[in-house]
Amino acid sequence: MSINQEILLRYFLGQSSEDEKENIHQWLESDEAHKKKFVRERIRFDASLMVDDQELLTPTRQFSFSGSRWTLIKVAAAVLLLLGSSFLFQFYLSPSEKTTLQSIYVPAGSRTSVTLPDGTSAWLNSNTVLTYPNSFPKNNRMVLLNGEAYFDVTKDENRSFIVKTSKYNVEVLGTVFDVEAYEKEDLFKTTLYSGKVRLYKEEQEEDALYLNAGEVAELIDGHLVVSLANSYSYRWKEGLIILEGQSFRDIMRLFEKYFDMRIIIQNEKVMELGYEGKLRIVDGIDHALRVLQNDFRFTYSRDTETNVIHIY
Repeated sequence: MSINQEILLRYFLGQSSEDEKENIHQWLESDEAHKKKFVRERIRFDASLMVDDQELLTPTRQFSFSGSRWTLIKVAAAVLLLLGSSFLFQFYLSPSEKTTLQSIYVPAGSRTSVTLPDGTSAWLNSNTVLTYPNSFPKNNRMVLLNGEAYFDVTKDENRSFIVKTSKYNVEVLGTVFDVEAYEKEDLFKTTLYSGKVRLYKEEQEEDALYLNAGEVAELIDGHLVVSLANSYSYRWKEGLIILEGQSFRDIMRLFEKYFDMRIIIQNEKVMELGYEGKLRIVDGIDHALRVLQNDFRFTYSRDTETNVIHIY
């Protein structure tokens, strides 16, 4: 079976016949390489749409990560892109898929919120991609998450709300919870603020874990460990970094995420020291580091060209 670019183009434009859609689904199932090609072509297709958008790509508005143009991205809060993550194509494999997909990418150092088609509110943290259909099908409400998001789910007794990640899926009917699951990191964490959720892997649904309000499940050494939730952990969506005993090493990882910097720690003495406090993201990384210097003995240098901070 051969699927050429012309057939894929019609599919992306929503102009495929039912027979062509079925052929594409069979083609995708027949070879892993076909799935990778599909994702590459989809990315290319969406990139071409952005090139054609004169408003986005006028010479004075090209996206950059420095100076005033970086401020433009922060003001915009999120760039709409369709990204080819390793699990993104699962949306395209559904024979019942009849709608356009929407992806929101939030750059490092930014946050944004979005209302999903069912009325669910989602707040997205730095370096996060959320993918969802323009309208949910009748049997479920499914979104794909790579990063961290706080959801306030509209209740629907007939349709579960499912957050798919590269590690675990989170299923609810209507509740408030936070999921952190960056595909390139080992961390997976779900914090439940109200209602009830089910955590599971598709190949191991019989081992599903249920959380009650006020609990957090975190992936530790390959197993989900349940503990009491930090009641302030959601406040990143308000622009706050709440530190409750995190080590200096972990704090620097947070700073890398929120301030879009690479931080190299060369002072071993401060690595595991803990700190408690509250910082505002808008105050910037220099202010945050000066606050920590009141309790930690370290100095630092910042290379604005390479976006790297060295801790001494």
